[in-house]
Amino acid sequence: MMRKVELANTKEKISIIGQGTWGISRFFKDQAYYDQWKESLRIGIELGMTHIDTAEVYGWGKAEKIVGQVIKEYDRDELFITSKILPIHFRRKTMKKAAKKSLKRLDIDHFDLYLIHWPNPLLSLEKQMGVMEDLVREGKTRYIGVSNFSVERFKKAQALLKNEELINNQLNASIIQQKHIFKSLPHYQDKNITMTAYSPLGHEGLTDLSGDLKQKLENIGRKYDATIQQIAIAWLINHQNVITIPKAFQTKHVRANAEAASIYLTKEEIQIFYKKSVDLELENVSEGISE
Repeated sequence: MMRKVELANTKEKISIIGQGTWGISRFFKDQAYYDQWKESLRIGIELGMTHIDTAEVYGWGKAEKIVGQVIKEYDRDELFITSKILPIHFRRKTMKKAAKKSLKRLDIDHFDLYLIHWPNPLLSLEKQMGVMEDLVREGKTRYIGVSNFSVERFKKAQALLKNEELINNQLNASIIQQKHIFKSLPHYQDKNITMTAYSPLGHEGLTDLSGDLKQKLENIGRKYDATIQQIAIAWLINHQNVITIPKAFQTKHVRANAEAASIYLTKEEIQIFYKKSVDLELENVSEGISE
């Protein structure tokens, strides 16, 4: 059974491990390639990874189309669909048009969560937040959030909202990329905001690991009869307020990702992976480790 956690303060339960779709290509791929992606997504859903994350930029819309073709086979109410808007739409009208196009590609009438994909200092944050609130009011999305925002920019965005709350920040976080675990997560834990860790296995799936980190992962992996990838995913989700969205093209990796949800690392096992060079007191993070 896939572990579920509450999404921020919404009382919504969401799978602690979801499915990412970054990497679905639009170019030079045959039908077998897309069929493989669809099969992987189906297996993930059946294993309880019902949170599916995509974005308008992934495959320049192709990822949303593939997700849309898969999710129509399932009960919409059992799924949680997240997509993201690129910060290149400078007018309210074009922002709303982009959201509408994403919904059309997904073949759904609303997102469960809609995010600003990247910060853009050239674009009015007030205007962006205004449009996001409009989309909630219009029933186009249930919840809103951001991606790749610093804590300070997150706070500024939240302060500009009149009626809604940002419930999520999606950040690049992993056992090899720990900056946001130390510099961002304590704030989100304090405010009970959910942090989504993307690229939880890096871009190489940890296949290029060597040295001390690999040895530690292998040692703990033997205890739990798990791969180093499963331990790395478990390390993330055993921090409070963290969910993750690994992508998996091969079905064996989908199954392995899902199994990581059942691994409960001890506080000591989590702490041995902390990079001492991170300029923040470890105690602040340790308080946010799930027991």
